[in-house]
Amino acid sequence: MTRKLLLVTYHFPPSAASGTFRMLSFARHLPRFGWQVEVVAPPEMPWDPVDPALADQVPAETQYHAVPYPKRWPRLLRMAVPYAVWLPPASRVCRQIVRRDRPDLVLTSGPPHVVHLLGLWLRRIAKLPWVADFRDPWISGIAKPPLTLGQRWLRFWERQVLTHADRVIANAPNSGRMFQETHPRYADKVATLTNGFDPRAEPAPVAPFSGVVRMLHAGEIYWGRDPLPLLDAMAALKQAAPAAPVRFEVMGIVHLPSGDLATEIARRNLGAEVSVSGQLPYQAALDEMARADLLVLFDGPGRKIGVPAKLYEYLGASRPVLALAEPDGDTAQVLRDSGVCHRIAPPKDVPRIAQALAELVREIAGSSVPAPNPERLRRFTRQRIAGELAEIMEQVVAEITPQAVACGLEGVS
Repeated sequence: MTRKLLLVTYHFPPSAASGTFRMLSFARHLPRFGWQVEVVAPPEMPWDPVDPALADQVPAETQYHAVPYPKRWPRLLRMAVPYAVWLPPASRVCRQIVRRDRPDLVLTSGPPHVVHLLGLWLRRIAKLPWVADFRDPWISGIAKPPLTLGQRWLRFWERQVLTHADRVIANAPNSGRMFQETHPRYADKVATLTNGFDPRAEPAPVAPFSGVVRMLHAGEIYWGRDPLPLLDAMAALKQAAPAAPVRFEVMGIVHLPSGDLATEIARRNLGAEVSVSGQLPYQAALDEMARADLLVLFDGPGRKIGVPAKLYEYLGASRPVLALAEPDGDTAQVLRDSGVCHRIAPPKDVPRIAQALAELVREIAGSSVPAPNPERLRRFTRQRIAGELAEIMEQVVAEITPQAVACGLEGVS
């Protein structure tokens, strides 16, 4: 029996925002578990990257309703509520889909978390089963008391989502526990499904060590993720005569709180060791990850809830990882669970970063990097995660009576 899923999100190909890849993986893999996917999403958001090649990965059977972002709405309104202005046109399309196709379940995925208001609306007017997917926290786990008026307003809507959604999906272990502790009344609704990766059709051949450790960060380095402590660690390691020279390549835009990266590189005398190039298309970036000796992951200082989506692509590359992340956070737990060779150092702790880097360089130069366990990695494949989501959605549908759904659908006819 094939069921119909209405997936509502701000990120879907051709968008190349990080959240796109989780949504694309659901569209690609859920059909083999008996779910036909229908998507409502903007073709692009004005501030997000676009990769037209990603659209080629969308299955032909996926019905995609591109609802453009309303760029012609008054500028002040778009500045005040930049994400919410998309909800009215999206709601009209969702209503048409519910009348015409009668989906078995609605899945909303944020951030932006205002998208969950569409799920809340459809749950109320159409009585459709609803799963809310949180790729990052909304207000709980981020804002510290005393809350401002605006934060209390967001907390109200977060509570509405937890109250009325049939299931809430968190994408990292600490995130799931945070929702359960913040909303204990609804703890049994919360499940955790991490992001994942698609295994390569053919494993990338590992070239013999060239004598220089090629360290790579593939993608944009966002605000709040600071590469300068790593540069300091590289400068210290250079003076200490490491087991092999290190070259660091950044393939993407780098955002610094002040100054520019070229100046910071020159200040540390690392002009020959660090290079920055433009962001690559998705498939090309995957190829570069697989060829690197060492992959670098930046996370925000103090961040323990959530995992940068890039980590899962790193797992798929099966290369060693240097993670600048909190040792007791979600990023560290996922790395430990994966079995991939790695070192973790706090994002601002230069001595520990230098030590972690030196240890990895020594293993790489000595060809002693342990191979990851395929079974441990398999739990992070997108196909397996989609299968777990399908099981959750089947449980939700089974809990909703046909009479309730029929009554709700009459309300949108």
